Amino acid sequence: MSDTVAVTKHAVERGCGGVMTLPPFYYKAVSDDGLFAYFADFIERVGNDRLRVYLYHIPPVAHVGFSVELVGRLIKAYPETVVGLKDSSGDWDNTKALLDAYPGFTIFPGSEIFLLDGMRNGAAGCITATGNVNARMIRNVYDNWETDQADALQAEITAVRQTIQERPMIPMLKAIVAHYLNDPQWARVRPPFLPLGAGEAEAGIAELSEQFGFELKAA
Repeated sequence: MSDTVAVTKHAVERGCGGVMTLPPFYYKAVSDDGLFAYFADFIERVGNDRLRVYLYHIPPVAHVGFSVELVGRLIKAYPETVVGLKDSSGDWDNTKALLDAYPGFTIFPGSEIFLLDGMRNGAAGCITATGNVNARMIRNVYDNWETDQADALQAEITAVRQTIQERPMIPMLKAIVAHYLNDPQWARVRPPFLPLGAGEAEAGIAELSEQFGFELKAA
């Protein structure tokens, strides 16, 4: 908690628009009451009216998440502070339940696979790892979600995402950047990840290029 408070204070004092905050996840199977107490303590200890918290729901990694009911309790107790949530559960039913329960609350699916469904149900957009390499196509869905093209555009970004995640996600993303920037240092990863073998990375990149005309251009 102390580190979280210190880093958050630093961010708020420097004008960050918000902080995305995981639940405490060392201990599993904790109660909603315990998680509520944690966030209440966190918010009070930061003690800054400018604080804006975006809850980070990623149970596939943390194994501790935010129930729909807990989100509502936090919104009710801290309506000016708890302002949004990223749902990286990979479970559209969970995202839809949150969107239905809290209209106007800023909710981001954690994958572009759910972008169009999210927009049609009141989501703010999406926050996604593959946005690091496919921002243009994802933004095209965001900009055109109310048009006749939307379903076809969504199908394309879903297919690209699925092609990338057939391999370990982070090593594959870094391999893509390394390839298109012609800079092999980008392919380095930190343990416990391991870099993809050259053949595996090349096969994935070729598949993206041949099937979707994919390319990554440096700004």
